[in-house]
Amino acid sequence: MQFGMFYQIQVPKPWTATSDYDRHWEMLEQVVLAEELGFKSVWVADHQFRTEWSHSSAPDVTLAAISQRTSRIRLGIGVAVPPVQHPLHIAARMATLDIFSNGRVDLGVGRSGYPYQMAAFGVDLEDATGMVDEALEIIPRAWTEQEVSYQGKYFNIPPREIHPKPVQSPHPPMWLGCSQEETFRKAGELGLGCLAMSGGGPERLTQLIEVYRGGIRNAKPVGKVITNKVSISNLAICAENRKKAQERGAEILDWYRSQQDLRHTRVWNEQDPANVPNDYQWHYQRSAATETAKRDETSSLDLIKEGRYCIGDPDDCLRYLEQYVPTGVDEIMPLFQIGTMANKEVTETLRLFGKHVISNLA
Repeated sequence: MQFGMFYQIQVPKPWTATSDYDRHWEMLEQVVLAEELGFKSVWVADHQFRTEWSHSSAPDVTLAAISQRTSRIRLGIGVAVPPVQHPLHIAARMATLDIFSNGRVDLGVGRSGYPYQMAAFGVDLEDATGMVDEALEIIPRAWTEQEVSYQGKYFNIPPREIHPKPVQSPHPPMWLGCSQEETFRKAGELGLGCLAMSGGGPERLTQLIEVYRGGIRNAKPVGKVITNKVSISNLAICAENRKKAQERGAEILDWYRSQQDLRHTRVWNEQDPANVPNDYQWHYQRSAATETAKRDETSSLDLIKEGRYCIGDPDDCLRYLEQYVPTGVDEIMPLFQIGTMANKEVTETLRLFGKHVISNLA
């Protein structure tokens, strides 16, 4: 099992004039340290209009900066969104990043579960899945064929030579953002790696990975190569002192949970419930349930003490992550920069992970 890191670039209020500036440069410092500590990858989200939760709106630019200060750690976008980004733009920008990083790029693709983001770009939810499907055909062709043409429902490309080409041969690994059984199966059947959150716990994840591997066995890959890997993200906060880690972790988890509670209001508030497409019903119902359900009254501190999160001292974190070894997951990429965490708290967590977790599990 390998370890990476995942960034939303969270910037909680209250803001100062340098809040965004500071968060981006702190992230760069953290990734440089992580490479030294043995982390294998960094994944950066691609979000628009996600106030506080994610100010990561130009992940390819972010990764380009990282590429010039690192030499080994792999660089992934999790995920690019073809309904709001033309697949030829995605292909060109990732190929350019692959050049400047000397062949370290991974591309995650997804349709987005957030209509609030897509509405600003004039995208109809009904079209999102089909646009992703067509993009998954176009992008690897743009990387590997000298001249590309394509006629689809959403994208129509006359014969054009596509430049530049990526360094990796035949092309960078491709992944699909996965959140439910249907998308785990789809990723496998298309020969794509699987990017997911760890929600549901080890038992549920084991079931989903079995679905994914079943799809891989019958894969008809959209690209020239199969990426048979599952990578999951969770939260991670670690300190030498257990009490300190748990108490500070509870403060941060309070903010994180409050942001999750706001998801429905912020993301679905402009969507008519009667017009939610069938392939978005899972997202809508999950989001609506988050808002209408009675908030879990268990305190964040008690949840941490129960071992529900990767928060505590090194032994606590190691014990939590050991649960995922039997699931067959290939990589865990925790969110380390969470909410109000200071840079020094993030770097402490990274150092302890490098010393106690990676050395025991990787």
